[in-house]
Amino acid sequence: MKRVGWLLAFVAGVPWLVTACGPTEVVVGEAQGVARVVVGVLGMTHQLAFPDVADSGVATEQAIGSPGGLVASEDGSFFFVDRSRRRIGEVSAEGELTWPIGRGACGTAFTAGTTPANLCLDEPYDIIRDAPGALLVSDHGGHRVYRVDLAADAVEAFLGTGAPGAALDGSDASSAPTYYPGSLALGPNGAVYVAESGNHRIVRVRTDGTVEVVAGAADTAGERGDGGPAVEALLRDPSGLVWMGDTLFVADGGANRIRRIVNDTIYAYAGLGAPGFAGDRGAAAAALFRDPGPMVVIGSLLLVADRGNFRVRVIRVGPDSIDSFAGTGQAAPGPDELDIGRTAIAGPVGLAAAGRAVFLSDSGGYVVRRVIR
Repeated sequence: MKRVGWLLAFVAGVPWLVTACGPTEVVVGEAQGVARVVVGVLGMTHQLAFPDVADSGVATEQAIGSPGGLVASEDGSFFFVDRSRRRIGEVSAEGELTWPIGRGACGTAFTAGTTPANLCLDEPYDIIRDAPGALLVSDHGGHRVYRVDLAADAVEAFLGTGAPGAALDGSDASSAPTYYPGSLALGPNGAVYVAESGNHRIVRVRTDGTVEVVAGAADTAGERGDGGPAVEALLRDPSGLVWMGDTLFVADGGANRIRRIVNDTIYAYAGLGAPGFAGDRGAAAAALFRDPGPMVVIGSLLLVADRGNFRVRVIRVGPDSIDSFAGTGQAAPGPDELDIGRTAIAGPVGLAAAGRAVFLSDSGGYVVRRVIR
């Protein structure tokens, strides 16, 4: 069957992008390059017709709220943040939805001994696994990052006090403030990196539990410092973090560009800085973004949620060329089981990859989509 749009293929184990021409065509099943809804009901939100209860069952039959951050496993299961429901959902490899983390609408105070199911989240944003395998959840509105061990049925404060603030270098993370923590990334040395959008900076929590500033000045937004020490640079609402080898890529959302940090030095990487949409099939440095956010790495490919353009862009690192991976620029969600290159994404705000699957949160469509590469 003929398909169109951008497909992920593999030659000698290296992902690359190919394109074909032809009419738009809906295809079914698990065909390569086809986006499929794996949780949620397209265009339906629980807020319109459902109470805030932990409704479980077949994932594609349950209306969810506003999906955000994602973390996936190679067996096809995944966790996702539901920002409006203030919960973390889990979809099993068999397609069953449960809600292991979060009570829904409740207070935001955290007390020791709280279980995952009773955790009060204010505005959960991102979710990753740490080196030992527990889940880390950033609570954007609650000014905390939590460490959740589902096997032990335990939660602990990882970073933040619940009140906005800026931690000093060397302070203990569990009692140090943070301000609108968002994107999370696990570094190659086991440290956890946190984008603090309220502080316009990036911090890391080292394996000894202490905080260290990586880039940006607390409470100072700006767009300078490229080519110099990252700790002296200015960021503007950093909204995405991901590691590729020895490079930390930063989606500097308010600056409409992607920056990179190597050996504590920061560089401009992709985007001219002006908001807009341009540059596909050209040099990434000359492209235009509009509020770039969460990112994911697949081999030498960097996928970026270009949120304001309702697209996911893909950068081939090395040649440093850019194109669109998903989304058409339309703010309305596209139909299910359509080629990923032709699928309209109403709100690309979360990305994850595991095995041959790429997962994408479509917050405006109230679904999570999956494409097999």
